[in-house]
Amino acid sequence: MKFTRNIYNERIAEINFYYDALDQLDTEIIEDISSGQMAKYKHDTFLKISKSNALLMIYNLVESTVVNGMQEIYDKVKNTGATYSTVREEFQDIWFSYKFGQVYRQPDASYKSYKSKAMEIARSIMLCEEIELSRDALPISGNLDAGRIFKICDDHGIDYKPDKACKCGKRLEDVRVKRNGLAHGNLSFVECGREYTLADLVEIKEQTYIFLSGLLDEMERFYDSEGYLMDKQPKSNLK
Repeated sequence: MKFTRNIYNERIAEINFYYDALDQLDTEIIEDISSGQMAKYKHDTFLKISKSNALLMIYNLVESTVVNGMQEIYDKVKNTGATYSTVREEFQDIWFSYKFGQVYRQPDASYKSYKSKAMEIARSIMLCEEIELSRDALPISGNLDAGRIFKICDDHGIDYKPDKACKCGKRLEDVRVKRNGLAHGNLSFVECGREYTLADLVEIKEQTYIFLSGLLDEMERFYDSEGYLMDKQPKSNLK
């Protein structure tokens, strides 16, 4: 899973750079306040906005890691020529729901379109055609937190048990809530940023890194062992 690893490392480098800039900005503001000077561009309001952006970057890292990792697994399923009868039950359910959802999501779906899709699915199974999945099969829609990630793993038969140091990804829920509030305009960047100290953001960042690093390791084990196949099981992540 080199592609996912590379993107993950690039995003982490961006976030670390951004955090260094936040720390420098915070230090300069404190020094300016102490000396009675306050440059406009260093105003505390700008720091609050910048803190909110840090949460968006963290969420972006979470979603890209999950989506890219699962897409690489999906690509391997296709490239190895796996069929409905050769993949494990979880993947059979995901593929069926994905194919059926192609009709269900259509606003003008009718009996005829459902019948046509059912026949297409049955024909594909009987002819042992290779199954194919895309990111549309993932229930994400900007709502990824630890609970949703655990469900995605469980739905695919991936056994992920996070390191205790990340507290089961508890802070990811806060990141999701704030990300959605900012994205939908329900929360201003200043309102969001004033809720966090730099120490809070560092804790969120570090726990997210631990959570995602463990997730990547488990997805990679699943990928390498072809855990999506009926006759194979992924090695457990023992911690």
